[in-house]
Amino acid sequence: MKKILLILLFLLFNFNLSYAEYYEVYVKRVEHNLYKDLNSGIYIVTKWCYEYSYGEDAILKYENYSYDNKLIFDSGEECAVDKLLN
Repeated sequence: MKKILLILLFLLFNFNLSYAEYYEVYVKRVEHNLYKDLNSGIYIVTKWCYEYSYGEDAILKYENYSYDNKLIFDSGEECAVDKLLN
C-alpha cells in the first residue's frame, strides 16, 4: 500500500497539472501593442506585434504567470501577450 501511495505522490508532483486556456476573441487594434476584445472589453497588451486589426476573430492562449501567452490571428500571425487589462 505504501508503494502505491508513493507512486501516486510522485506522479502528482512531477506532472504539470495546469493548462493554458484558449479563448475566442474579436479584436481591434487600439494602438501599437494594444488590442481590445470588442466582446468583453478586455485590453490585450502584446509585445512586438505588427498585426493591424480593425475587428477580426482571433484566439487568445492565456494562462496566469505563463511566459507562453499569445494572440493568434486568422492570418496565422502570432503575437506574444504581455498582460490583460480590464
